[in-house]
Amino acid sequence: MSAACARLKALRPVGGRLVGAASALTLALVLSGCAMFSLPEPGTPAAQVPTSMGGAPMAIQPLANGGERWLYSTLPMGREVYHVDLDAARRVTSVTQVLDFQHLSTTPVGWTRNQVLDFYGPPYEITEVASFRGKVWTYRFNDAINLRRMAHIHIGVDSRVAKVMFTDEPTAEDFRMR
Repeated sequence: MSAACARLKALRPVGGRLVGAASALTLALVLSGCAMFSLPEPGTPAAQVPTSMGGAPMAIQPLANGGERWLYSTLPMGREVYHVDLDAARRVTSVTQVLDFQHLSTTPVGWTRNQVLDFYGPPYEITEVASFRGKVWTYRFNDAINLRRMAHIHIGVDSRVAKVMFTDEPTAEDFRMR
């Protein structure tokens, strides 16, 4: 646990109660952020993974080696999707964060909607635009220098990836400048 999280958990309400519902909600949200998962090390038994990752996986896919890939996502508000790969003996072999520019930019054109779901999990949002027949699935992520970005995976009416585009995620300052 980080020092900041330890200090927050040590806080006691003034006068035996919190000042208001907003204080309680704020404290709960901050503490829930401290309770986030920790990544399992290679060799960790499968039975211990849900404890370290904060619960059951969002999806499980079989791997060619007889193992499994467990998908953990912090979306819709987070910016990380983890693949926890297990071998046939049900031990962790690797943990990979795939919601990054490297993976998103190499999403194959032609992948099916289900392949996108299996790899990245559900998107942050699904929209439509006038210039494209189909749906645009948006995933939020941080790039290598920690800038907030958005990947827009265009899925055509044939349920296949047509293209992937990237934008910077707007900030509050962007809207205040108008």
